[in-house]
Amino acid sequence: MKKSRVVITGLGVVAPNGIGRDIFWQALTSGRSGISTISTFDTCNFPTRIAGQVSDFVPERYMEGKKAKRLSRTSQMAVASARLALNDARLDTAALRGDRVAVIFGVSTSAMDLIEKQHRHFLDRGVKAVLPFSIVAATPHTTSGEVTAELGLEGSLCTLATGCAAGLDSIGLGFTRISRGEATVVVAGGADAPITPLIMAGLCATRIMSVRNDCPEKASRPFDRLRDGGVLAEGGSAVVLEEYGHALSRGVKPYAEVVGYADAAEIDLMSPGRGLERAMSKALQQAGLSPETVGHISAHAPSDPFLDRIETAAIKKVFGKRAYRIPITSIKSMIGNPFAAIGGFQVAAAALTFIREIIPPTINYEHFDPECDLDYTPNHSRLAQVEYILINAHGFGGGNSTLILKRCD
Repeated sequence: MKKSRVVITGLGVVAPNGIGRDIFWQALTSGRSGISTISTFDTCNFPTRIAGQVSDFVPERYMEGKKAKRLSRTSQMAVASARLALNDARLDTAALRGDRVAVIFGVSTSAMDLIEKQHRHFLDRGVKAVLPFSIVAATPHTTSGEVTAELGLEGSLCTLATGCAAGLDSIGLGFTRISRGEATVVVAGGADAPITPLIMAGLCATRIMSVRNDCPEKASRPFDRLRDGGVLAEGGSAVVLEEYGHALSRGVKPYAEVVGYADAAEIDLMSPGRGLERAMSKALQQAGLSPETVGHISAHAPSDPFLDRIETAAIKKVFGKRAYRIPITSIKSMIGNPFAAIGGFQVAAAALTFIREIIPPTINYEHFDPECDLDYTPNHSRLAQVEYILINAHGFGGGNSTLILKRCD
């Protein structure tokens, strides 16, 4: 069966370093960090006191105020990013057939802000203090449901929970559905708002978080020899995926075409790497591409001393000597790790790289690591015209995903 071509026509971004496509892109290409001291709760007893906060996010700009107050921050950011993506795509949802539309969102931590707050109320004042809508609002699947309801997208909906890979997996699943002829339009992405006391305490207990509290914007430093851990972040990201002919019939110029997607499990969680190798190889195979065709890699690289090294080794395994000639970027250097939202941010950055012909940098790369010795586009953007971009994601629990985009002429 002939597969349908799938293109990206809309981008929606609610990120720590900028809300909206253009502000986000300007921040990336100028190397501006969105990481700062946490302002939402007292962190004086925490070893890590920094995060990538979306400090200027006002939910009421994207939905009715009363409704916004009943949603978790994760759902608020999902709705906002989806609305931005649909507006960017200039898509009239009322004209879409319900059976040809899908909403697919990924979450990792779901509504922890709401859960922790209601739990405190329960401990302090008992059952009557718990808000009646809180359990429904805290259900992971509510995020996709709220996007569907708020934007009037009468079609199918799905929620994925594959950790940090969930956003990229949602876009990959949307690509699969359209290519198989099961949908014409898919709004896909990810959202997470994990900057809460309990999550921060748990991550601090694992000792995988950076403790560069005196200089937050320098804390996330993927591939740098002196990296001391990742930085937690929040955000919402969404893309509009369309069947190629449908996009052309609307007179819309696509940002990029999705040509390959694959995921692979990590069998040995204590020694990862093989799963990411298989995900990259399978995605290239599905796209019918050789490693020589990839012109840029958007890395998972969370500024972790172990994971950055593992991803570097996996890239070398798949690309061989070619690995040293491919510019690689980790945008987590500027926004931290917003869990499920990162996949959509990476896709947005890659799509804009095609259009603007600029590769964003990996900032804070100052000290060479002999085990991370590839071209990480250090500290400054680079002019480049590329035909294919490969995007990597790794999730807690052993999931690895790779998506491949192609320039649309």
